[in-house]
Amino acid sequence: MKRNNKPYIISFFLLATLFAGACKKDFLDQKPYTSVPSVDAVNTAPDMQIALTGTYAGLRGYLIYGRTIPVFGDILADNLFVSAANSGRYLSFNSYTIVVDDADISGFWTNSYSTILRANNIINASLNTGDDVKQYKGEAYAIRALVNFNLVRSFGKPYTEDPASPGIPLVVSYDPKALPARNTVEEVYTQILSDLDQAYNSISTYKGTATISKYAALSLSAKVNLYKGDYQKAFTQAKEVITQSGFSLVNRADLAGYWITATPQGAGSKTETLFEVVSDAVNNNGANELAAIFSQQGSAYGDLLTTRSLYELYGNDDVRKKLIVVGVRPKIGGENPAFIVNKYPVVTGDYNDKKVIRLSEVYLIAAEAAYRLGQTSEALNYLNTLVAQRDASLRYTVTGPQLLQDIIKERRKELAFEGDRFYDLNRLKADIERTSESPTGPIKYGDYRRVLPIPQSEINVNPNVKQNLGYTK
Repeated sequence: MKRNNKPYIISFFLLATLFAGACKKDFLDQKPYTSVPSVDAVNTAPDMQIALTGTYAGLRGYLIYGRTIPVFGDILADNLFVSAANSGRYLSFNSYTIVVDDADISGFWTNSYSTILRANNIINASLNTGDDVKQYKGEAYAIRALVNFNLVRSFGKPYTEDPASPGIPLVVSYDPKALPARNTVEEVYTQILSDLDQAYNSISTYKGTATISKYAALSLSAKVNLYKGDYQKAFTQAKEVITQSGFSLVNRADLAGYWITATPQGAGSKTETLFEVVSDAVNNNGANELAAIFSQQGSAYGDLLTTRSLYELYGNDDVRKKLIVVGVRPKIGGENPAFIVNKYPVVTGDYNDKKVIRLSEVYLIAAEAAYRLGQTSEALNYLNTLVAQRDASLRYTVTGPQLLQDIIKERRKELAFEGDRFYDLNRLKADIERTSESPTGPIKYGDYRRVLPIPQSEINVNPNVKQNLGYTK
């Protein structure tokens, strides 16, 4: 199949893996609801609003933000490990023995593309007039960008290593006959940033943290540019969010309550969270919620514990240390002491929401980008402004390479259990220094397992998608 620089359009086969092993041939001839062309589904502004609600719901599934993304980003790094007393979840990630037919990998892939299709139905709808329509389309652009970003940094090499290497198939419209090949990492990043620009220019109304706002889109763009290595754009965008958005950092006294609160902020509040994926008492993943993989309460799995090395990074005056509880894993053969994640303490009813982008991260983006641009005083200012709201006894004064290491350390401390650590170490081309709690030892940068395998179920139905090196059927 001839390649060019234009985004590919998705075939139904890219979603067929959602039903692999459970479908008859005649079912595959039907048009799945997740890939209904926009002309069939979105004809009015209320139609578009309903479709957008469904698109946000796609993010909530446990195979995306409901659990998988936060877990992947930390268990593949040095923040989490699977307890010796476990229910069998995430063992292959703990041991770096992931295979091409791993159910979590295929679920992440197919549910991500299903969500992209929902976003595409909104973006490509012929309806284009009215402020509400413009807002809805802007949010859909941002969701598509967010999902593509998580896919490309999981299944492709870091942009900072090889932007010309295979990324993921770009999907921008519905075509039931297409068999899209993988676009390059650079092409995917270009589409992501274009979509986020569209979102920033289209979204006008702030409706609260459960939906993507103008400045949430700009924050995501700053993050993507940081991962891309475009530090000037990352710095400019992060600085605009900090100075123009009206959002404020959650302070030391309120941090514990911030994480206990299970409801999103409304339009009248702008504290810390720029965007979060919401689970409530009705719409949630039940036992598969993120909180349940950490909690030691009741019937929760509680399989994942944090590493001692992460816990010991926090000073005694650091309020973030209280988000890890030193206790006992209450299962036969469980750890004692056990370092228990308490960042998501609500495990019944209205479950904890999943933070996608927070102002704290924007400060860290500004700090790292400023450092890389040679603006040491700016870097220290942004870093210490955040740290002052976490640990009153800590203030950074170092310069040179040690300052960068301290910024990365604060990223690890601040964003623990939110799904970024593995991807940060990849973009930094750093080894993963796993400790004795892990069965693997260090995972060196350059190890083929630092890029996830394309699901075999996808390759089976689309021969134009090639597997990542090192993985075999």
